[in-house]
Amino acid sequence: MDKEGRSDVPLGRRSPMATTRVMVADRNVITRVGIRSILERNSGMAVVAEATSYEAVIDGVDEHGPDVLIIDLDLGDDTTRGLKLCEEISDRYPNTKILVLANTLSEMIVVEALRRGANGYMCKDEVKADELGKGVKAVQDGDTVLGRGVGSLVARGLGSTRGSTEHLTDRELDVIRAVAKGLSNKQIAHEIFVSESTVKFHLQNASKKLNAHRRAEIVHRATAAGLL
Repeated sequence: MDKEGRSDVPLGRRSPMATTRVMVADRNVITRVGIRSILERNSGMAVVAEATSYEAVIDGVDEHGPDVLIIDLDLGDDTTRGLKLCEEISDRYPNTKILVLANTLSEMIVVEALRRGANGYMCKDEVKADELGKGVKAVQDGDTVLGRGVGSLVARGLGSTRGSTEHLTDRELDVIRAVAKGLSNKQIAHEIFVSESTVKFHLQNASKKLNAHRRAEIVHRATAAGLL
């Protein structure tokens, strides 16, 4: 890593000479202040921007070009939007690494966040001050950081899809892909030229094979297995 700071960040931006420039996105002001206090104890580390909304995250990353974005995906009670934001930032600003700092752990959300470009995932209640600083440096250096309990959660989520997914039929995968696009059973039936009862039949079979009970969970497990 260039110890003189990122070359693509104009010197007019905040803390241009810091070797680790961080943006914090969280609705809770106490959390933001706490993260800033913890990180800025580390030499060369500076919090250069904060955000409390999804829109402000994009603006802040674009304006300040942080090396690392620490984000709570639930900035507006819409985790799905937070996941999409991870994907957008990783695509548009590949030099900014993403560390998710969440309130709770969810197998589906952890796997999906990593799939969409997050470089690390930690739980607020489990991470210690020194671990947070080390995690930020690690993702900046290109490592994947998983907090306590997160690694086993990811392994379990991926492992549960192995084997059973090999037996999904092409038609079942067609239906799952359509579900992933947000289509209803009626719309899926129209798109792949079958009856609604046939769509339900394929979904039921896929549900059993993937050990999933809800539409979103079916999509998640198929995605985690690399089928979508």
